[in-house]
Amino acid sequence: MSVESMQGEELQNYGSRTSVLLIDDEPAVVEGLTEFLEDEGYEVYSANDGRHGLDLFRQFKPDLVVTDLRMPGIPGMEVIRQIRELREDVAVIVITGYGSVKSAVAAIRQKVFDFITKPIDLYQFKATLDRARDSSNRAVRIQKEIESLRDQLASAESHLQEFQVKMSETESMALAGRLLAGILHNLNSPLTYIMGQAQMLHMIHPEVADLEKIEQQAVRMGQIIAATLKKVKQTQVRQREFLQLNEVLIEEALFLDSHPYFRHEILKQWDLAPDLPLFEGIAADFSQVFGNLLRNASEAMKAQKTKQLVLSSRHDDREIEVRICDSGPGIPKNFQEQIFQPFFSTKTQELGISGSVGMGLGLYNSQQLIQSYGGRIEVVSQRGRGATFIVILPKENCMVTVGNA
Repeated sequence: MSVESMQGEELQNYGSRTSVLLIDDEPAVVEGLTEFLEDEGYEVYSANDGRHGLDLFRQFKPDLVVTDLRMPGIPGMEVIRQIRELREDVAVIVITGYGSVKSAVAAIRQKVFDFITKPIDLYQFKATLDRARDSSNRAVRIQKEIESLRDQLASAESHLQEFQVKMSETESMALAGRLLAGILHNLNSPLTYIMGQAQMLHMIHPEVADLEKIEQQAVRMGQIIAATLKKVKQTQVRQREFLQLNEVLIEEALFLDSHPYFRHEILKQWDLAPDLPLFEGIAADFSQVFGNLLRNASEAMKAQKTKQLVLSSRHDDREIEVRICDSGPGIPKNFQEQIFQPFFSTKTQELGISGSVGMGLGLYNSQQLIQSYGGRIEVVSQRGRGATFIVILPKENCMVTVGNA
């Protein structure tokens, strides 16, 4: 049955079966194969040259393609190449009477499903098409599962972002902990399912790139949730312990990766001292300090073309330093002492700074917390050249190792 002779309801009914596009320059071959395949339950679109075949492919989007290699006009390899540009996942079967190693290698590079040689064994031909149809159906099912996982992941990310918005509205981690408990309870179950399904599908179909991306994003969400739970626990316990400040800084940066302040693309450069000594303190205090400084730095860079954070740590015989350096607009020298005062804000039109450096009580509280450990926070900045906040802590509060005793 030719496509041109079909109209209206007949054409709609014709699209309910597995469709095959048949391209061959021998009319007798096309006619015989069309009749055979329709008797076997396939719907067939047929063309006698590559150009007409490509037109039919664009119009009807068939499930399978069967094409000769040597045809007048557009040759079969060019037909396959253009089909791959339009739809990479469609199964293509090469049918030819001029088989050669060179043409076979070229066809394999176009990721053809299989080869059939002339004269055609009809039962072998049907078996090949049936296998291609089954493969195509599996691919469709996998794609639907991927879309379902992607939708579930997007929903989970949306809930997580809602929580991050609530977190930005309060400095109290105790209140944040109460808000977080119910949200994390609702997120963990679907996230575990997403990770399990993505891992299983990835093992079965490692060639599907989207599955690896979904799994990576799910793992990243799990890390954010774990970091958040750790923050909540530390806030509730508030016990002194020996802390690795590098890890606290890394966890705070991870926690803020999906925070509204971090919506813009920010390049983070790390330069952490591998031998930084353990410092005795309350983890929640340092999470709050580093979180405030990271949020301030990221928002200060919102209007900047280049957004870069340099996060570093060092120590000497007397002190530990943790530095957070941004590529924001900088802080004028006459305001650098005032930013640590309560209720002082650089968010004014006359300064032209769009960030929240010094907003409200954030920096004031951070300075008070660090001073309670015998340390201080300093700022180094030039207008138009960014700002560096330095958390300085006394070495006397560090764990004494055998080498230092």
